Amino acid sequence: MDELIAVARFLKSKGKRIRLDTNGHGDLINGRSIIHELQGLIDTICISLNAETAEKYEEICKPVFGKRAYPALIQFIKDAKQVIPNVLVSIVDIPGVDVEKCERIARELGVDFRVRKYNVLG
Repeated sequence: MDELIAVARFLKSKGKRIRLDTNGHGDLINGRSIIHELQGLIDTICISLNAETAEKYEEICKPVFGKRAYPALIQFIKDAKQVIPNVLVSIVDIPGVDVEKCERIARELGVDFRVRKYNVLG
């Protein structure tokens, strides 16, 4: 987290716009809410939602935080919406993920939504 903040501050001092891609587990990883530390540094945050339920998220992502991961991810999205100018959640279009339900979650959270193609880079 310290390195992320230092690099972001440096880049902002050079007038750069910063986009952060994350799995949304920053609070769990750091043991505290981190979003306010990113305020004013991150212009766009892209958070991988990846599933419409906690159970499906665990099945697909196999998070080290187990059952705590998905609720923490949703809370991170809510918190990000309060302080980051542009918040986007995404999913990978894989069989079994309900794209419409994921889009509805994004809409209910008031953030943008994007579907990424499976196994397509670039």
